[in-house]
Amino acid sequence: MIRLRHADFLRLNQAIELVHAEDGPLGLFGQLSRAVMLAISAETVCFDGYDLHGRIGHLGAYPEGLFMADDFPLLGNHIAEHPLFPAIMEQRRSEPLRTSDFCRMPQYFRTTLFNSFYRPLALTHHMILGLELTDYGWVTCALARRRRNFTEADRQVLHLLKPHMQVAVRHARTVARLQSQPAAAPEMALLTELTARETHVLTLLSRGLTDKEIGQQCSISTRTVQNHLQNIYSKLGVTNRTAALGQLLGRGAY
Repeated sequence: MIRLRHADFLRLNQAIELVHAEDGPLGLFGQLSRAVMLAISAETVCFDGYDLHGRIGHLGAYPEGLFMADDFPLLGNHIAEHPLFPAIMEQRRSEPLRTSDFCRMPQYFRTTLFNSFYRPLALTHHMILGLELTDYGWVTCALARRRRNFTEADRQVLHLLKPHMQVAVRHARTVARLQSQPAAAPEMALLTELTARETHVLTLLSRGLTDKEIGQQCSISTRTVQNHLQNIYSKLGVTNRTAALGQLLGRGAY
């Protein structure tokens, strides 16, 4: 395993904080892309989903404006030429992989994919991570650089960030379901052991509010909110907020 520097851990911690922060104006995958870029320097980070036929569905990127909607049919027509395509899309390997792991770069530079899509954007080196994400299926997180290749330390940082991204997506989808299903309220039978205040706190949590925002709504401190949440977790037999929200959906603990 690569020994990371102190600076690597500092950037990783900043990225993890952003991954778990409340969704901002970038949207879920735009925010995840920004977080990855905080952890690992790159010109762009892009999340894409793929159907069973390998067709691409763009989910988000940072910076968002680098790729245009008209670009993706061209990418889709030639994506099978990418040296990482067999490992990521056919073998479903889930560790971070670099283009240079699978071919010599001059060979890659002769492909139609590179010359038609990536060369005009001046993007030369790639590192791609495959993820299985709740409700999205198989998704790729692709980082691209212009000049220097990604290092083994970059690979290790992306590997460490991966489970945080999966949890963030799972939590976001749980909250979205709760917001679209008003009948799944905390007053349901499985939550009858909660006090009125605990029920109110869980209701606010299901609406996507942060601990600080819940405290403001209830006129209590953030620490008191966290104490209420710990009591809620204990009564529901779960250990975190995602699992508690999962109980509301009847899915059990995560």
